Amino acid sequence: MKTSIKYLIIIILIMIVAVSSISLSYFGANIISKDIKETKVTTGVVDLKVDDEELDAKDIAPIYDTDYEMLAYKKNFSIISSEKSLNSCTKVSLNIDTISSELANKYFKYKIVGNDYEKEGNFSGAHNNSNLTLIDNVFIEGNSSMNFDLYIWISYDENENQIDMLGTKLIANIVVEGKDSKNLNYCK
Repeated sequence: MKTSIKYLIIIILIMIVAVSSISLSYFGANIISKDIKETKVTTGVVDLKVDDEELDAKDIAPIYDTDYEMLAYKKNFSIISSEKSLNSCTKVSLNIDTISSELANKYFKYKIVGNDYEKEGNFSGAHNNSNLTLIDNVFIEGNSSMNFDLYIWISYDENENQIDMLGTKLIANIVVEGKDSKNLNYCK
């Protein structure tokens, strides 16, 4: 009889511990989960460089738009992603240091071409110390490079007096920025 009482007490104690453990884990998990905040961890860096960033376009003459490839000021540059760099969505801007006021119009044009990318625009409204976005959200994989040609010209218009645009200049730097991206679809 004494042995059966001992077993009964042991069984009751085991049941109390089991019920307490289950209750504590259930209620404790609910309490803790309310205080958990979502965190994002990013490892690695986006390391992008432009091989030749300086742009110095002087004495540009008016040309027909169709002749831009042969006669426009041309700047070749590459965006280089280092070996340890993550994939990135890339933005390339032209940081304008000096632009003659006569060029800040719809006749002063640019076209950037490279790696399945093409964009054309003008310098209307540009001024000293301003930025002009040339490329926005182009995907570049880590440890790779992309080559671009930037053409700049004055678009000839026979009905417009463009003499004041002659002897003018544009001095700028090409600046590249990137943000971590898993794949091409995140850049669109």
